[in-house]
Amino acid sequence: MVKVSTRTKKTSFEVALPEANSVNVVGDFNEWSGEAHPMKKNRAGVWKLAVEIPAGEYQFRYLVDNAQWINDDSTTYVLNSFGTENSIVEVKLAAKKTTRKKATKKK
Repeated sequence: MVKVSTRTKKTSFEVALPEANSVNVVGDFNEWSGEAHPMKKNRAGVWKLAVEIPAGEYQFRYLVDNAQWINDDSTTYVLNSFGTENSIVEVKLAAKKTTRKKATKKK
């Protein structure tokens, strides 16, 4: 599952793989590095990671035990150059709010 928080400006990745020894989020936002974004496993066997990613659309996959590539079931997929599919995440961050000062009347 992937969630983008406009409040924290972080993208959260979550995948249930209780038998895995390691899971990394790998994508074009980290130049497909298998080491840049390791996930942490909780007691229920769910791997999680929250990371700041600039706004944009990105392809990614999970690298499990440095051997198996899997997609995120909660995302759409796109065909990659290897003949398989990558997950897609679109990071949209809210525009900064501008505050206006109220005009004060001069007496």
